[in-house]
Amino acid sequence: MKRGTWLRAFRPALLSAGALALALALGLGQIGTAEQQEPGEGTRGRGAGPAAGAAPGRGRATYSLNDPVPNDPALKGAIDMHAHQDPDSFGPSYGQAARSIDALDLYTRAKASGMRGFIIKGHLDQTAGLAYYMRKLHPEFEIFGGMGSNLTTGTKVNPWAITHMAEMKGGWGRIVWMPSWDSENSIHRLARKPWSYVAVAECKGLPFWINYPKPCEGGELLPEVKEAMRVIATTKTRDSNGDLVLATGHNSPPEVKLMVKEAVRVGVKHIIITHPLLDIVEMEPHEIKETVEMGPEIYAEFTSQFGNPNARPEVVKLYVDTIKLVGAEHAFISSDTGQLNSNWQPDALANCAKVLRANGFTERELDLLLKINPAKILGIAPPATSAR
Repeated sequence: MKRGTWLRAFRPALLSAGALALALALGLGQIGTAEQQEPGEGTRGRGAGPAAGAAPGRGRATYSLNDPVPNDPALKGAIDMHAHQDPDSFGPSYGQAARSIDALDLYTRAKASGMRGFIIKGHLDQTAGLAYYMRKLHPEFEIFGGMGSNLTTGTKVNPWAITHMAEMKGGWGRIVWMPSWDSENSIHRLARKPWSYVAVAECKGLPFWINYPKPCEGGELLPEVKEAMRVIATTKTRDSNGDLVLATGHNSPPEVKLMVKEAVRVGVKHIIITHPLLDIVEMEPHEIKETVEMGPEIYAEFTSQFGNPNARPEVVKLYVDTIKLVGAEHAFISSDTGQLNSNWQPDALANCAKVLRANGFTERELDLLLKINPAKILGIAPPATSAR
């Protein structure tokens, strides 16, 4: 039985301190978010980089910014759409992994690798302001921010927080991530506090997952989520006049489908299905394909753990097969790294490019996954360096 399946089947027992201690004694390791886990763990993988203090032999212990930068043609003009970095929080309230790199050092390494830009990913804060300062320092580089719809923006999805980000000077906040850490789906899948959550849907007036793990039949998005979709669809960013982008967060497949359907209905320009293969979302490949086919500008995100040298063969196969099924035209590769002792983001993307080449992907397909589709999503000019 997969570890994720084990946790879901026995979650009630795991909620007691004694059962949690027993689980740890049995070697189940950390029970945390995707980004706290070893790469390639389980059938689907649980994150892009190993957690701090990972056991010897299960991934490289340390990385240095003095390590040679990757020199891969797939990086020339690439944009990382999911790059964790400091400044970010680290403490007992969330158990979020400490970050290994800040925005300044990431710029230096990404630039030296030939990359075109990155999104400053934060679960708990809007990062449009940081992107503004980074662009003042490096105006030639495409640096964008976003915001997460978690408890730090309120106990409900907050349309006003979205408007605030869009009105930040510069207009470099583009991605609106629906609840991740604090989604209703997450509190059932992760034995951690806080136990409050930010819901996106309901089941006939009751919590969507009132009968977990049985999904709701006839679920509906909450009014504030519908309003958030309308704001995303109709708001232009200050100064840069850009469109906002919806990302579906750590919500379950049925919740993701509800959000995508509504976003398409109200005219959201670009939609990201957030890392659907990770255990925290766990969409089946056919579900991902069906969801990207719900509209013209819907893209599935595939994070980089399948490119790690110690990735399990079944993880690599799952990612390779699913990207082929969905089609490179409707997908992109992001790092989702930046956690302590994880691969640097450019290095993680280069590793993915090597794995995909070894599995028959062309340079044109790599350009779609790393350069062309990210630029389309962000509403910027196509890359100058891409295979024709």
